[in-house]
Amino acid sequence: MIKYIRDPIHGYIGITDVERRIIDTWPVQRLRGIKQLSIASLVYPGGEHTRFSHALGAMHVAGQIAESLRKSVEISENEWQLVRLASLLHDVGHGPFSHSYEELIVEKRGINHEQMGAKIVKESELADALKECGYGPDEIVKLAFGKDSRGRNYLHQITASQVDSDKLDFLVRDSYYTGVEYGRIDINRLIQAMDVYGNDIAIDLKALYALEAFMIARYEMFLAVYYHHAVRSAEILLHKAMEYADELIGLTSFASVNEFLKMDDGYVATKLRELNPPDFNDPEKRRRAEKAKEIMKMLDNRELLKVAYQRDVHVKDAYVAKLLSDKNVRQQKEQEIARLAGVDSDDVVVDVPTLDSIPYYPREIDPMEIPVFTYSGGNKELVQLSRYSRLINVLKGYVDIIRVYTSSKQRTNVEKAASEVFKTLPFSAQINM
Repeated sequence: MIKYIRDPIHGYIGITDVERRIIDTWPVQRLRGIKQLSIASLVYPGGEHTRFSHALGAMHVAGQIAESLRKSVEISENEWQLVRLASLLHDVGHGPFSHSYEELIVEKRGINHEQMGAKIVKESELADALKECGYGPDEIVKLAFGKDSRGRNYLHQITASQVDSDKLDFLVRDSYYTGVEYGRIDINRLIQAMDVYGNDIAIDLKALYALEAFMIARYEMFLAVYYHHAVRSAEILLHKAMEYADELIGLTSFASVNEFLKMDDGYVATKLRELNPPDFNDPEKRRRAEKAKEIMKMLDNRELLKVAYQRDVHVKDAYVAKLLSDKNVRQQKEQEIARLAGVDSDDVVVDVPTLDSIPYYPREIDPMEIPVFTYSGGNKELVQLSRYSRLINVLKGYVDIIRVYTSSKQRTNVEKAASEVFKTLPFSAQINM
């Protein structure tokens, strides 16, 4: 029996009895309390949508992709249901405030949201619900977070690939709710053009314009939303507050999956606001409580950090890559800048797009990884995308943004110091200042 949910992006989303059973479990319902864009609503007031609505959208798109692939491969009703469930559960492991929290838990416990998701599917009430419906938690985990063991890569790629159900939903959904137009892409055309070549999903070259629009949308949404200077400022403050308060309110010390599932955005925000520094006898704990409480007050009053320095890097360089990927190197730069500016090192933040905090950044996008095909003599033939699209060649370019944040009162001094410190960047990285 099919029931329908009204969705502003896809219209009516049909759900099966199996899906309804899984949707009604606490691990999935909890996603209603986790915003898709963390605290980006401080910049884009409409960006209040949740991981729950995105999970439903991703599930819907996954079903559409599976239907499209059926024109050349056999996908049973059972497999169709599996890939929809895998897409529904692909974000179930996100913690409060999503990627701001993920930076913390990766550092403290070496667990990312996909690994946490796999644990939740196997160790929470979800496992029992799936078994009741005739599905093994392990097969869901393989499709959602690993690889399909049956050798049919395309089933896993519906949920996790360069053009998957996750990205096709979040681009249009995030665009719609933030009011930013860049993410409006023709997902129906892309889905219609998907087929299977060998064991992999490939896209018909006839849909080149839709594919180019998709690539542009990811790039523009990165610049306009995910890495917007004020959005990142708020994320930095939130991450700092959680870092200071981690041991005080047990953010990463949960002993079980069920303890982890107690935490959502509202739970953590309340815990941070209720911190009372005098409750802590240890001076260091008291200092951390004061810092966390001060930051929450800044966020509540929308007193964000300011960009004192920014540089766009368009050429791949070993030195820059080291700076971007190594937290210790960034902290060293923060201390150098603080020393030159005559401010406390806590008042300087060197921010770059990193995989743990921003999963949509341009360095992740390698257009050559998107298989495209054309027909030759009635048979599908893989072709090199860059041969047919000058735009793709441009988008292959390496781009990163280095920003230095500080308080408004320290901005001038920090700007001068940062300019001096980053003057040592290689010439290749100074193309666009």
